[in-house]
Amino acid sequence: MIKNLLFVILLFAFSWTFGKNGSQFISQTVPTNLEPNQTFTASITFKNTGTTTWKKSRNYNLGSQSPQDNSLWGVGRVYLPRDVTPGEQVTFSKSFKAPGTADLYGYSFQWQMVQDGVEWFGEKSDNHMIFVGTGTLPDSLITSSHQFSTSNHIVATSMFHWYGKNSGQLVSPWIPIEGRDKWTGEVPFWKTMIKQAMAANIDVFYILVIPSMEKARLNLFRALNELRREGWDVPKVCPFFDPIITYTIKGVNGNAATKEGKDEIVGHYIRFYKQYYSQNTDEFADDFIYTLGGIPVLDTWHVHLHIDNYQQMIRQDIVSRLRAEFGAEHPIFNKSIRMITTAISPSFTFADEKIHQFEVQEYYIEKDYNNIKSVQLKPGYWDQNVRNPGYILKRDGGSKYVNAWTKVNSTINRVYIESFNEYDEGSGIYAARTDTVYTKTDGGMNNTNSDIWSAANDPYEYIKTTAAGAAKFNDNEKLNAKIIWHNIPDEMGVGETFNAKVIVRNEGNEQWNAANNFKFGQQDSDPAIFGSSRYLIDDSQNDIPDFGGIFRGRAMTFNLEIVAPETEGEFVTHWGMLQEDIAWFGEVIEKTIKVSETTDIRQQNVQKYFNIYPNPVSLNETIEIDGTFNKHDRIVLTGLNGNIVFEKVIQNNTNNLSLYLQKNSIVEGIYIIQIISNNSIHTKKIIVNNK
Repeated sequence: MIKNLLFVILLFAFSWTFGKNGSQFISQTVPTNLEPNQTFTASITFKNTGTTTWKKSRNYNLGSQSPQDNSLWGVGRVYLPRDVTPGEQVTFSKSFKAPGTADLYGYSFQWQMVQDGVEWFGEKSDNHMIFVGTGTLPDSLITSSHQFSTSNHIVATSMFHWYGKNSGQLVSPWIPIEGRDKWTGEVPFWKTMIKQAMAANIDVFYILVIPSMEKARLNLFRALNELRREGWDVPKVCPFFDPIITYTIKGVNGNAATKEGKDEIVGHYIRFYKQYYSQNTDEFADDFIYTLGGIPVLDTWHVHLHIDNYQQMIRQDIVSRLRAEFGAEHPIFNKSIRMITTAISPSFTFADEKIHQFEVQEYYIEKDYNNIKSVQLKPGYWDQNVRNPGYILKRDGGSKYVNAWTKVNSTINRVYIESFNEYDEGSGIYAARTDTVYTKTDGGMNNTNSDIWSAANDPYEYIKTTAAGAAKFNDNEKLNAKIIWHNIPDEMGVGETFNAKVIVRNEGNEQWNAANNFKFGQQDSDPAIFGSSRYLIDDSQNDIPDFGGIFRGRAMTFNLEIVAPETEGEFVTHWGMLQEDIAWFGEVIEKTIKVSETTDIRQQNVQKYFNIYPNPVSLNETIEIDGTFNKHDRIVLTGLNGNIVFEKVIQNNTNNLSLYLQKNSIVEGIYIIQIISNNSIHTKKIIVNNK
């Protein structure tokens, strides 16, 4: 009996010890825009993919991530609504509260299953960005973008769209740093790809056009749009038509000998542009279509294999159809087109540029055509997942790619990186793990090759090499900046403090970081300095730990505490980017700030619209605040040390507010009440006593 009992105890302990925790993120319903301190309800669904039952009594919870164990949303844990057995799904529905501080770029809302005291486990939810307080900032920071001429030096790459979590290209010798399961084809994944490509100084994406995985391509276009809305200058897009895959899927060749056949061929380009414009509906959408001299550029590959009578296709066949479809709303299609084709394979007779794209296995190869010299660069190639035993063009830790870039000189017009994220054939330059090489030996494969991603163990090896090579090749300045938006005030009261935002975009090849003394500031030559003259970059934020700095095309926000001088007058101020002790650079904000005892109508009537009583006030009393308050104004109560003890965002226009002191844990002392609007800040002192 004792032996049997001992066996049962040991068996239970064994199963408890070796039970496996696992979870899969399924879906979530989360808002995108909130006001500071706004409460909201979110629903997050996970599936138990382990072998243990999740129970509240065993400390299974949903825990906050990004960063881990944060309480940004009011709580760091969400409790299980019920026990969840293996294979079951559970939805956590919870009321959350937004942070009290506005942030244009948003806060991360991400969760993961945790057995507290044991382990975090399974997938994290999608890292959803919630924008807080955007009501007081522009709805969109979309701007126009420069256009290329045929004489420009341009760096392009092929961006493949055939990715889903469990679909598309799934196997490669080089595993992404975030894991292949994160290549979902959804918008957050594409933002990661776009960031990496922009950090590499890429100018143009050749985006594959095949009648498959259309949603992933739409998501790519959506990701480009969302970054543009944040003030980013993203790469241009160019359709890359692949007849081999397209007509293999369709089961019949294209035919350029008939009107119907030409309609069908050009229809693939039309589909591409329709999808792009469905996600980019703003006035500057045309600026992000790849054009040369204002004429759209198209790319195609190996037309001779799957388009019958391809010689009968002429330029006007494409121009007329694109003009008919888009010309009325998008004038760039009313002139002509430029066609890029393969360098070796037979192609359309009206080709304007030719490049070696997916034709040869070379690290560096040139093609001179129509006085345009294009060079294809390839970091390596390894198709052992496609062929047996497979062909390998070794990376050798990145040295081959570096050597290829050294051959690029001023006689070259275009640099074409064969692929950014082509996966199966191992030619991409995305950030990848350096400690893992997948060699396929199952299914009869007998590959015995080996290779090294990075001799320096740097996942971003090829991104950095590309950025350095492109900086020497392209036509951009080393240091440049564009002011996207700011709310530096026109008028201030004597000694008044105003918290402003300035959004600046890097327009140059060199990345910005604190390590290299990049700052935003008020120029020292101004007659009066309004507060601190320098505002720093935090090298732990904005993906700087990954990429090294704020790269070209990326926008960032500087928070300015502007303090007016104690004397009245009109002061001409100048604000911009600088590299300390080296140079000021880029666009400059020239702002004349009038400093006076009465700055504007609201300031002149401050006593009328902003009165507090009683003052002094007792701890058990309520402060009444009368005035004229607009939607999105903020009422902030701080101690003399600057700590915020109460903050409220006004949801509607109103004339009075009440603040019950005991409810907000206020103690005896002197406090500052601030009324903060979009372009002004006003303060009053209040004395709190215990009488």
